Amino acid sequence: MKITKLETTLAAVLLGTAVLAGCSGSGGAAQEMVVPVKVSQAQEGILGEGKIYTGVVTPAETVNIVPKIAGKVMELPVDVGTEVKKGQVLFKLEDNDLRNNLAKAKAAVSAAQAAVGTAEASHESGVVSATSGIVSSKNGVISSKSAINQAQGSVNQAKTAVEQAKNGLSSAGNTVKQTEQALADAKKTLTRTQALFNEGSVPQAQLEQAQTAVVSAQTAYENAVNAKSNAENQLDAAQKALAVAQEAYKNATSSYENANSGYSNAQRQLEVSQSTATIESSRESLKQAQLNVSIAQDALEDTVITSPINGIVGVKNTEVGEMVSASSPALVIANLSTVNTLIYVPAEQINQVKVGDKVQVRVTASDLTTTGTVKNVSPLDSSGKGYPVKVSAANPDMKLKSGMLADISFVNNDAEQGVIVPSGAVLEQDSKAYVFVVNDGHVVRKEVTVASESGSQALITSGIEKGETVAVNNLALLDDNTAIKIKP
Repeated sequence: MKITKLETTLAAVLLGTAVLAGCSGSGGAAQEMVVPVKVSQAQEGILGEGKIYTGVVTPAETVNIVPKIAGKVMELPVDVGTEVKKGQVLFKLEDNDLRNNLAKAKAAVSAAQAAVGTAEASHESGVVSATSGIVSSKNGVISSKSAINQAQGSVNQAKTAVEQAKNGLSSAGNTVKQTEQALADAKKTLTRTQALFNEGSVPQAQLEQAQTAVVSAQTAYENAVNAKSNAENQLDAAQKALAVAQEAYKNATSSYENANSGYSNAQRQLEVSQSTATIESSRESLKQAQLNVSIAQDALEDTVITSPINGIVGVKNTEVGEMVSASSPALVIANLSTVNTLIYVPAEQINQVKVGDKVQVRVTASDLTTTGTVKNVSPLDSSGKGYPVKVSAANPDMKLKSGMLADISFVNNDAEQGVIVPSGAVLEQDSKAYVFVVNDGHVVRKEVTVASESGSQALITSGIEKGETVAVNNLALLDDNTAIKIKP
């Protein structure tokens, strides 16, 4: 900037005032002139150009911290302004009841595990017992089948014996009839022979022969009668034996049917014993008990509330001993490491704005100028105010606070990088540009190269470094090593 006549006059007046003030001191010694100045910090960046849009700085993330469960605050180690990391404990709730619930749930798991073990042991024992029953009943079926076969053989033998006895009885009956007839014939012959003997018609020998024939016939008849009686007894015995054999066959058949029924029952019992329904039921109960442990564990863990993001505590709505619930936030965490600013761009310019475009972000309240990027562009006009464009900027020093006003101007892709200072900080003399850098209560004049100016800002590409503090007013009163007093 060029020094005007007015500035020269004003500088002379102030300088004279300072000299007179110095001469009025004790002993007449001259005092050093102290110039009041305002200062600004040189910052690295790119100059924006064109229209300046104003928006409000907001955190990149804002999270309302709401507990999942209601409870009384037991510990609260953070306060408004506390920086927190993701996962850091924000506050704890009383948890005695929940710890007891967890202990009960774990005890229920132990009981359920024991029930599973009992069910498995019972199942194994039942299978073994049912398998043994299958084997035993199968042996019973085989044994009873064998008994049936034996009984059938006995019946057949008894029937044969009956038939033989009947045949023997019939034969004995015929023999009785034959011997009876023979006896009758012998007796008749003896009677005729006796009569003839008495008449002297036959000899004694013939009579004796006839008598002997009667005796023989009588003996044969008696033997035949005895044989018939024996045959009758044999038939009776054979019939009784047949009845016994038939009864034994009937009993063997009944035993076989019972054995088959027992075998079927044993098979059903084996199927029942092989069923794992009881085991599955006990396992499901175990799963439910384990789920209850997880629920109780989660509930206990929910008493410890941690930060979901890196940020700063912006709002604290509770204190130790107070009740909190899910109906309202206990804390509000804001992530200001990156900030957003929403601006509204008119229709005639919105098509020139793209996501990723660079912008200059200037916040007067923090004396900060930085570079940001376009985060998103809305295609919908906002009630005639223009199209919303969200700008994102890094905020490593946390100088940008939520609610500050930020001036946003767009930057060309080929814009030069440098150090930005207020235009008022540049003094132009003899075709050269200077700035006054504050150093220990004085200023040091430094020659700089001004690449460009835009509005109230100047881009310097050499002569000073970012972070240096420069005077921004009363430059006409300053020279190398001038004493200064910084005014807010």
